[in-house]
This record gives sequence, C-alpha cells and structure tokens, in this order.
Amino acid sequence: DSAESSAAAPLYVYESKVHCANVLLSMDEQRQRGILCDVTVLVEGREVRAHRAVLAASSRYFLQALLGNDGSAGDAEPIITLPDKVTAKGFAPLLQFAYTAKLVLSRENIHEVILCADALGVHNLEDSCFRFLQAQLQNDGQHSSNGKEADATRHGGNRRLCLVSVQPWIT
Repeated sequence: DSAESSAAAPLYVYESKVHCANVLLSMDEQRQRGILCDVTVLVEGREVRAHRAVLAASSRYFLQALLGNDGSAGDAEPIITLPDKVTAKGFAPLLQFAYTAKLVLSRENIHEVILCADALGVHNLEDSCFRFLQAQLQNDGQHSSNGKEADATRHGGNRRLCLVSVQPWIT
C-alpha cells in the first residue's frame, strides 16, 4: 500500500543552469593551484598538470591514453607524452577550453590549435574554429578583392575543407 502511494507522489526536479560551469571553473582553479591533479602531460618537454576526468571527457586521445590497452584506468598517476605534432602553443588554448569552454584564438595560434585539436580528437571545436576563420576572411575580404571570401563561402558546406584551404593563407 505504501509503495503505491509513493509511486503516485509527484516528483520535482531542480536543474541548475550554472552548476556544470561552476564545477569546471572550480577544477580549473584547482589545476592552476596544483590541487587534486592526477595526471601529468608532457608537451614539448614541459610538464602540465591536469585532471584525468577533464582530459578524458574533452578528448578521444586522452580517453584512450588514460584507459590504456585493458580498458580500465590504472592506479598509478600517469604521465602522458604528447606526439611531436602537438605543440605547447596549440595545446594551451585547448587545455583552457577543456576547463572553461572558452577558446582563445588568434591569427598567430589558430593553425597550431586546429592541428592539435585534430591530433587529440578534441570535442566541440571545429565549428568555433571555422566561425573565427570565417569572420577573419570576411573582415579581410572587405579590405581586399583577392577572392578569399568567395573561397570560404564556396567551401562553407564542408568546414574541414574550408580550414585546410585557408590555413596556408592564415600562417
């Protein structure tokens, strides 16, 4: 009888709009202070401390590296050496993005960020990189008539193709 009455009782769910962001920001603060970090990433010989869960949730590369061959996370604190094609200049904005959901791009770093994001399988970045490049092309296209803006428009349906065709011009 009590099971029936509890099943009929209404359920209320509260969903915070800021909780997820606040958790990540707190973890970023912990990372910056070296608190509760449980993985070391080596990029161009530099050590970067981070949290396994954040890296694994943000990147296919880190998920596979952290799970290892047997599919389970080990007890020892891992040290992950990134491939040579991943540079510190390209990795730093991606690490910041993993913790803050904000990607800082400039004409000076975008090429390396795109290459590193591709190598690491970083989630949710391709569109933001494309929008940045598109805005740059539109701004530059207004000041010159070299056809770059038309090129971006023509390749708009295939964002990866657009990024590849524009990279040599950006660098």
